[in-house]
Amino acid sequence: PALNSVQVNSPTTIVLVFNETMDAASLATGTYTITPSIAVSSAVPNGTNSVQLTLATSLVVGSTYTVTVTGVSDCPGNLISNSNTAAFALPEPVEVGDVVINEVLYDPIVGGSDFVELYNRSNKVLSLAGWKLANVSDGVVGSATTITSSSFLLLPGAYALITEDGTNIASVYPQSHSDRFVVADMPSYNNGEGGVVLQAADGTQLDRFDYNDDLHFALVSNTEGYSLERVDPLRPSSDNTNWQTAADVAGRATPGFLNSQYAAAPSPSGEISLDTEIFSPDNDGFQDVLTIGYRFDQAGFVGNMTVFDIVGREARKLMENKLLGTDGSISWDGILDGGSLARMGPYIVMLEVFDLDGNTERFKKTVTLAHKLD
Repeated sequence: PALNSVQVNSPTTIVLVFNETMDAASLATGTYTITPSIAVSSAVPNGTNSVQLTLATSLVVGSTYTVTVTGVSDCPGNLISNSNTAAFALPEPVEVGDVVINEVLYDPIVGGSDFVELYNRSNKVLSLAGWKLANVSDGVVGSATTITSSSFLLLPGAYALITEDGTNIASVYPQSHSDRFVVADMPSYNNGEGGVVLQAADGTQLDRFDYNDDLHFALVSNTEGYSLERVDPLRPSSDNTNWQTAADVAGRATPGFLNSQYAAAPSPSGEISLDTEIFSPDNDGFQDVLTIGYRFDQAGFVGNMTVFDIVGREARKLMENKLLGTDGSISWDGILDGGSLARMGPYIVMLEVFDLDGNTERFKKTVTLAHKLD
């Protein structure tokens, strides 16, 4: 047996959830050590695979605790190992921007299950209790469905994967981190195009991702079984260049862990910067996208960003007459305006900006696009 997770129901009550049916007598007499030190007043079996602990003193908001379990066993008598620990904390109120939709599988294999992965990009410990998933049809948000009533904790930097069939997901994607699965009813997500909306318990929209097949890597001919991954959790969900098809070598999805296409936006230095000097858009999970960062000393610029080949021909229009903030990022997946993959070689990224006073500036960077040689 193994300790899967900790639910915090109140400042003095936590529930430990195990991965299988447990021996109730052993749960009542087991040893539960909490660090920083808090005494356990009582341990009461709660269902077939969990135990409720009452604490002698209250948890403190902002403090993270670790519980270690020893002396408990499953029904056949297999004793838990000494290394079973889990972190937990008293959850804090969620705010817009704390958590984002990080990966979506809306076109599973035949008979498979959709999934939506969440990522906590804040420094808070959050609880999924009462949160809802909704869909988007014809631009209208509907079918809001509560994920869970339990206090499933989402620690800073942690993932939670919502699906109706965890067994199916773990079978199709054996690399899954199934300890981060939350099996729950979900709204239906159409193949082809649709939207995923995450709501707080009070209905506040925490994040929204409008997807379509065009967001997938253009050379993936059949999107069935491929998830769409967020490139950078800190960039907006509405930025279409912030989504990319999960890499083949990663198993076509990364349920419950770091996305195969993750690429942090470069720290803008001066005006324009690249996250790498060489990228290889072949969907192998290594430098598949080029991310371009920009920064300005003042707001109010309108920008055009274009990729040119080495002889100056336009290869891809990445941005056209977009109002820019003082900083931001955009990605290129190596696909040309016509839909084909660009040839290997050097390319020039040019950002042209202008303001209402007629001031115009141009910034250029060179990048090399690489392919594998047969």
